Amino acid sequence: MKREVIKAAGMSCGHCVMRVTKALKAVEGVSEATVDLASGNITVDYDGGGITRSSLEDAIRKAGYQVV
Repeated sequence: MKREVIKAAGMSCGHCVMRVTKALKAVEGVSEATVDLASGNITVDYDGGGITRSSLEDAIRKAGYQVV
């Protein structure tokens, strides 16, 4: 199991949290995604498979948020 912490901007409410969480869990191999609105940090747990940090960041961007 691997873990990445990614900082994102533009999230401000529970709907944002749900949108980012759903986008990340749609990436095959992601087991958990936790968003901390106060810090903007997103913690993602995933298996080692073909997942890269870049693919996780792409999912966040496609959900409509900026990776910082």
